[in-house]
Amino acid sequence: MSSILRRLRRLETRLTDDSGLRPHSEAWLDYWGHRIERLLGGEAQREPGRIPLEAIDAIVAASAAEANQGAGR
Repeated sequence: MSSILRRLRRLETRLTDDSGLRPHSEAWLDYWGHRIERLLGGEAQREPGRIPLEAIDAIVAASAAEANQGAGR
């Protein structure tokens, strides 16, 4: 079974989305975070395509985690 899991993990690292990045990686979160910030700031989108709901969910979860850490201090 470990062979299958190892092969699956290797395959997952090769998969990318429209950004060209592996979903849920640090670079992926940074890319979509900056893109969403620019969009919310009123800048026109330079890149075509849609923002994946996974990216929005991940950024909202990260923001909530930061807020919880700040409240616990």
